[in-house]
Amino acid sequence: MIVLFSTLICLVFTGACGMEHLQRAGTRKFDLFTSFYFVMVTFSTVGYGDWYPDWWLSQLYVVILICVAFIVLPSKSYLIVIISPSELDNKMKILLKTPLWASRVLYVHGFVFKELDLERARMSMAKACFILNSRHVIKKNDSDRHTILRSWAIKDYAPHVPQYIQVYRPETQLHLEYAKVVICEDEFKYSMLGNNCILPGISTFVALMMHTSYGEEGQKSNEEWHRIYGFHSGNEIYDVVARDSEVFEQFIGKTFPFASFQVHKSHGICLLGAKRHGLDSQIVLNPGHGFIIEPYDYLYYMAITREENMQKFLKKRMEKDESPAIMEEYVQILDKSPRKNWLKQNGHIKSEQEPLAITENSVENIPKDPFITVYQDEKFKENLFCKECNSQDCIIKTLEKKVPQLSGYLGTTPISCYMLKEKIPYCCLHISKKCEHYNFSSAKEYGWKNPAIIVAVDQNNINVRRGSPGIFNLIIPLRAHLRDVHELRPIVCFFDLTEDDEPSTAFLDVIANFPLIYWMKGRISSIDDLLRAGICFAEHLVIAKEATNTLNEYLADCDTVIGAQRIHRMFPKVKIIAEISHFSNMRFMEFNPDDDYALQQSKFEKEEKDDGSNLHFMFRLPFARGSVFSANLMDRLLCQAYVKPYLVNILKLLLGIEQAQNTGFFSSYVITKEDMEVKTFGRLYEQLSFLAGDIPIGIYRTQKCPNVETSSIDMEDSNYNYQSTSESSQRAKEAMQELAKKRLTDLDMSLDDYDSKPTSDEGNMLSYVIINPWPEIELELGDIIYVVRAPNGKSKMKRMI
Repeated sequence: MIVLFSTLICLVFTGACGMEHLQRAGTRKFDLFTSFYFVMVTFSTVGYGDWYPDWWLSQLYVVILICVAFIVLPSKSYLIVIISPSELDNKMKILLKTPLWASRVLYVHGFVFKELDLERARMSMAKACFILNSRHVIKKNDSDRHTILRSWAIKDYAPHVPQYIQVYRPETQLHLEYAKVVICEDEFKYSMLGNNCILPGISTFVALMMHTSYGEEGQKSNEEWHRIYGFHSGNEIYDVVARDSEVFEQFIGKTFPFASFQVHKSHGICLLGAKRHGLDSQIVLNPGHGFIIEPYDYLYYMAITREENMQKFLKKRMEKDESPAIMEEYVQILDKSPRKNWLKQNGHIKSEQEPLAITENSVENIPKDPFITVYQDEKFKENLFCKECNSQDCIIKTLEKKVPQLSGYLGTTPISCYMLKEKIPYCCLHISKKCEHYNFSSAKEYGWKNPAIIVAVDQNNINVRRGSPGIFNLIIPLRAHLRDVHELRPIVCFFDLTEDDEPSTAFLDVIANFPLIYWMKGRISSIDDLLRAGICFAEHLVIAKEATNTLNEYLADCDTVIGAQRIHRMFPKVKIIAEISHFSNMRFMEFNPDDDYALQQSKFEKEEKDDGSNLHFMFRLPFARGSVFSANLMDRLLCQAYVKPYLVNILKLLLGIEQAQNTGFFSSYVITKEDMEVKTFGRLYEQLSFLAGDIPIGIYRTQKCPNVETSSIDMEDSNYNYQSTSESSQRAKEAMQELAKKRLTDLDMSLDDYDSKPTSDEGNMLSYVIINPWPEIELELGDIIYVVRAPNGKSKMKRMI
């Protein structure tokens, strides 16, 4: 502050003296006070015009003075102070010496428990304080306890400074209720891993929304999927007050889905959520047709940039020839878009084109469209006649919707789920052991109607609790009461425990209340354990990490990567969703040395990194399809929470970590042949918003990999024999599959349950997410549409079936 004030005084004094001296040769004579007045009016951008230089040398001097002021005086910047008891590593030292960060980041070696060190860091003058967890720790519980004490020390020294804290365990939040934002890694991590099983690619979708890229990634590539995927990754969530918005102002008095469709059609903006004006109001996602937008409502939307900058942004991208061709039409629409003032319309605007909420009397007026029928059957099929419901042993008769009683797990949010009416005995939870209630010793004997989800958690460490409470956040989205009860998938918790260890009683007490949840001891490196857990009847295998035994972040993922590679070769139909410690290791997931196209992504990633992209890893195929996730990516969320305090709540609602009254819920819809008549995403948006008030926000697309010859980076000439490598790799895969068959025979399991054929052309398919697609993007067969469904949509649509 002193440096800034001194610089300003020097500029003003120099400018005043210079003007007084140079204007002696001009017609208008400036005395020293007049020169001072002129400089102050110029620097404040007021520009009255009563005094101005009339000699060319004086005019040139003013231009130079203004340019110097723009360079020397930043418009808005913060000094980042890092206080840590550890010395900086060489990489961080080099980074802080670069001109970009040298004047913005200051390192202080010290402890937050010492008031002298806090005073050196000017903690009492800080705008905010961020407390980060240590990465690659073995004792996460101890790390959280240290975080609590650090937070208390800062609160005692500077109680007015808002704190943004990162913790591992949910119960830690109970001691930090005063903090502005608390982000629990276990909550987000396990929730994203669980949601990935029912919403493919959702971890990538959320990770990209937490980062700022402006859609510049992949635009230099000649591959279409790079450009589409990279451009739409620039979408972020923003907020605006309805009456202060140039875009949403004209929709005051309209229903929420109607406004969402119209702004997406005209501006490419997806209206996602809202919040009423008031202290007790909560953020809700897609409140449906019953929500009428009011002038002081906070609206939350997804877009490439803020609404006021959208027109300028698109024009800039068009000038650089880095934008899709459909942008030209949007710029023309934005230029002609009318600016209506709700005050001139007496606070309310009527429109004959606005569709009303679906009611019993309005059913006859709904247009006939083949998509509507298909969507009704998919969306509300649990309300139709169901064979399972007609049987005496239907699962729905044993369930009820209620909030789990979590006496053993503190800090978790109460969420309504499908729960068993009667808690099952602990002995029945072990999937591979017979008990007096069930004479089952293998997964096949249970007769599951849906494919299973195996959750492998590395807990072979004495410092890790037997049955992490984080797993509860994986179970919640898979057992949420908004899901179809007949699509509940069995969950097998696969714990890497020692022979004498058992899951804690608190953990068993929790899962005993949920349907179709089991556990067993085992390791992903053991074929026998995987077969007993029902890997042949599973669709997804989730690999989570609870601790690490190495301080090297790059080697911490060895067991996960090698284990996933073995499982991928032995059981190619199983979709693996893995957590890794460092995002650079995602290139090794399902590594195939014969996949030339996948290897090319390494060169393209290097080009993106050299261009300054902080999302250069996004084009790696495992990350693009959502089969790998790194908790390191959540560090960005803590910083985003300072600029966007609403972002954490919105992501929690999307992932099902929290629930709010009258809020919508996240779901998906698969495009079939009958739906192809809709053709475009914009038409789909119109149908969903009009039919049931639902809002589509993204696409998960799977397509064939482009030819190597036509891809963005040419393979280097090499004498290496890829054909011989392919043959040896195939022999290794066949040997592993023969081993799996032999173990099936030795365990008295049927070979008919084993399928070594992949679900699709292995190595020839790629998947990626498209966040907030433009209306003109054409739908493709098999596209998975991310949809935020309106609350109480079932009851409204039930009358129509």
